[in-house]
Amino acid sequence: MRTTQLLSLAAVLALGVSSASAADDPNAKQLAQQAQAVLKANCYRCHGQVGSIEGSMNYVTDLAKLVARKKIVPGDLKASRLFRRVDEGTMPPPDEHPRPSAAEIAILKKWIEAGAPAGEVATHTAITQADVYSAILSDLETMDRRARRFQRYFTLSHLYNAGLNDEELQTYRNALAKLVNSLSWGSKIVNPVAVDAHRTVLRIDLRWYVWDATIWNRILQEYPYGILDDSVGARAVSVGTAAKQPLVRADWFVATASRAPLYYEVLQLPASLTELEKLIRVDVAENIRQERVTRIGFNGSGISRFNRILERHDSAQGMYWRTYDFDEPPANLVDRINGGLLPDRRNIFAFPLGPGGLAENPFQHAGGEAIFALPNGLHAYYLVNADNARLNKGPLNIVSDPKRPDRAVEAGVSCMSCHFTGILPKADQVIDHLAKNPKAFKREEADVIRALYPGKEAGLKLMEEDGKKYAAAVGKTGSKVSRTEVVSTITQKYEADVDLITGASEVGLTPDQFRGRIGQSEVLVKHIGALRAGGTVTRQIWLQAFGDIVRELQLGGLYQSNLNGPTNRDNTGELDPLEARGDSANQWAFTPDGRRAIVASGDRSVRVYDVEGRRDLKRLVGHTASVWAVALSPDGKFAASGSMDGTARVWDLQTGLESAKFADHTSLVSAVAFTPYGKWVVSGDFNGTVVYWKSTDGKEGWRAEKLGLVTALAVDPQGKFVAVATDRALVLLDLADGREMKRYDKLVSPISAVAISPNGKWIAAGNDAGLVRVWRVGEDKAKFTLTGHDGGIRSIAVKDGGRWVLTGSADRTVRLWDTSAKKQAIPIFRKHNASVTAVAFLANGTQTVSGDRDLIALPWKIDKFLSGEPITPPKTPEIPKTPDKIPYAKD
Repeated sequence: MRTTQLLSLAAVLALGVSSASAADDPNAKQLAQQAQAVLKANCYRCHGQVGSIEGSMNYVTDLAKLVARKKIVPGDLKASRLFRRVDEGTMPPPDEHPRPSAAEIAILKKWIEAGAPAGEVATHTAITQADVYSAILSDLETMDRRARRFQRYFTLSHLYNAGLNDEELQTYRNALAKLVNSLSWGSKIVNPVAVDAHRTVLRIDLRWYVWDATIWNRILQEYPYGILDDSVGARAVSVGTAAKQPLVRADWFVATASRAPLYYEVLQLPASLTELEKLIRVDVAENIRQERVTRIGFNGSGISRFNRILERHDSAQGMYWRTYDFDEPPANLVDRINGGLLPDRRNIFAFPLGPGGLAENPFQHAGGEAIFALPNGLHAYYLVNADNARLNKGPLNIVSDPKRPDRAVEAGVSCMSCHFTGILPKADQVIDHLAKNPKAFKREEADVIRALYPGKEAGLKLMEEDGKKYAAAVGKTGSKVSRTEVVSTITQKYEADVDLITGASEVGLTPDQFRGRIGQSEVLVKHIGALRAGGTVTRQIWLQAFGDIVRELQLGGLYQSNLNGPTNRDNTGELDPLEARGDSANQWAFTPDGRRAIVASGDRSVRVYDVEGRRDLKRLVGHTASVWAVALSPDGKFAASGSMDGTARVWDLQTGLESAKFADHTSLVSAVAFTPYGKWVVSGDFNGTVVYWKSTDGKEGWRAEKLGLVTALAVDPQGKFVAVATDRALVLLDLADGREMKRYDKLVSPISAVAISPNGKWIAAGNDAGLVRVWRVGEDKAKFTLTGHDGGIRSIAVKDGGRWVLTGSADRTVRLWDTSAKKQAIPIFRKHNASVTAVAFLANGTQTVSGDRDLIALPWKIDKFLSGEPITPPKTPEIPKTPDKIPYAKD
């Protein structure tokens, strides 16, 4: 894991133009500051403040971005669109105050003529995925354990890494807040809560919006960016939230959950308008008969291609508006009845009454839109055909939305964009038509028309009242009513083409790193090679290639929603979010000769595995959830295991039966170890508890609590202490009573593996960032720090008094370290195709054995390295296929 210093996107693009000179020229720097002050005083309130994004611009005080996005062209006033509008008096709009003075406009002019220097270019440290999980873990630790399963998270870290400033990120936060509350049946507006310093990780509670695991899993069915991170932090977050994938990208969510069908399904809306009206307690037919509706009829809606009727009802939550939309009749359409001409029933000025069954001569509509108030005051939307069946998109021959790629009106996002004020104000034209053409209708019809169509002023007043309520609700989400509606704007930004900087940020690399990695892969060159040459790829192509990108860059496993396990009783999460199907090995414990192993399997079993023959000898069955920790007793007769079911167990390997069980853990049992003589077992869990208990009957000896997230254990071969690895520290506990003897803390990344040398004098610990430290027991400072892995350390072993350290990593490699050599070429074993979850030195002294997550164990002859022969740094070859037979040296 690497920490990277990043320039903002605009700074990267504009660096050569202006910022370098500004850094060296005090006058340029001062001029940049003056220009920025003018823009902040006069333009910032609409173009950045609290995320405001009028005209799709929310970065008006970011001078480098103004240049990069060609709003300002250095040295060219005429080509600088922003300056032209300021100089012409159209920015800010004429009715906006304060306005730039002549002196302030002169400052902007002088700044552009001087080359539009950007001033100081902001840099920041990239937010890694490990940082995201760390922030979530810290957040979960602040709440009651029972409340954690309701928590889900949205991330903006990739946008921060792409160089978006806080004003731009705030627009995304506003869009997310508006959308989640627009998908809620809760009675209050509740906005996502930022849990990290940069406010890029945002938490929701499913209960706020009356959501549950079914709704979250439905969201995940559409999620294309799910990566199963093989890190301690990711695993702990999944356990705490009871969700295999508890976080999604906020920009993707806004652009996807705002569009049908997901929009409907998250809101849990029925398949017909009739059922929806029952849900919100509206009886349309009865309301029309009793003349307790208000209608507005008009031509030229801007959305509907022909005339349109709006109809308002009171609902259980406030208001319910529905529209009757009409397809445009052919110009030559004439119905002849009794020798006369009959106007078309799609003409509301000839047939303003209806629908069918409620008038003698009803109009003939083709479909419509429903808008209704949610309990929190925001609005929900619904499109229907003539039979009131739900539609995802409106027919193009009736309605259109020029902002969508296919111009189709989409339920949700198109409606929010159009009705940004709540209800788009329209003046009734039907009642004026009746007044000017009194003979066009029978008296009885005219009376009903007057009752249902009260006129322009009455209709506009209702729209204004409903709009004020809606604006108040929108304000509570952090947004404001604006023609540049925030959800639709962010949707368009997400759907835009992907460039190198955007793509790199989405996979956690710098642009240079990503360009290089693309070039190393024939697959990626074929799919997204255009990014290397400064081009772009469409979002659709990026999505199609994303699986290949993840595999080629070895980012982790792809999340598959169809592999989610059973949900818990209250439908708030999965019973076991870590459960895996098929062959999976979360941990191994090898016999000294390496021919046999005990395997912690993701399918709830403990495997007794024939390494050489690659087959199960026995399956030890009893755990009710995935198994994550195993250990082998010193005499080889017993195995210990720890599981997501909160139990640790001891198994008799001869009979295959459980011989002891400890069931007093309250979370995932992540680590188990036998004491040197096998009479006691030490087990640790994700709730920070370590327990020492008898291997014969499960009776507790001692307990240590509140240690932090326990990730690994190692018992001193001399029987004096146990080393406990946690997310915060390495803690040594007295094996006799559990008393804390020593603590190594202030560690920057969770420790994920720990081992003790056979003589008990050295401790080696590896962390999730791929770094290994080696301490001499009793000393405060690490004696050695070993770096080189590109992924978290998953397993570690030590031999020969601490000289040799063997590590296995999520980067799929095994490395052998000689701590006595100051400089050396590290021997690297590269034959694994998955995260290496166990390594061990064999008793023969010349080989190691390592096991990976895919249940593959491989030997490695290391005698030439141990003998002191010079090591030639190996080239990085393609990963060879695993051999059919594993050659083992005889002891």
